[in-house]
Amino acid sequence: MLLVMLAVRAWAFTIYHVTTSDFQPEVRKGDRMIVNRLGCTYDKGEYIVFGNEDAFIGKVKAVPGDTVNITGKDYLLPTRCPLCGSKEHRYYMVSVGKQQTLIHQADIIGAAYRVWPVR
Repeated sequence: MLLVMLAVRAWAFTIYHVTTSDFQPEVRKGDRMIVNRLGCTYDKGEYIVFGNEDAFIGKVKAVPGDTVNITGKDYLLPTRCPLCGSKEHRYYMVSVGKQQTLIHQADIIGAAYRVWPVR
């Protein structure tokens, strides 16, 4: 049973340590977040952890189908991947501190929830 519990924790849920303080007061430097790797869709306002080699935390600002304004021009976030046409490969607009960036769903590790706040 212990092996099963360790396998589920390693594969499905991970603890992420916040190393930036850009989201104060919601998420602060030093907070511990549990990352749910099983989810595949994300909502506005939800925190996600993403990246390939380095993990970053960000807040979802726009989901597929939303219109975003970048430097005075409106863009529609596609509901299908423009490269392969799949509905499973979507782009999300994510706020990372004072910057916003587009994140492909394949780069998202999972949804993040604060479990150990710093005092």
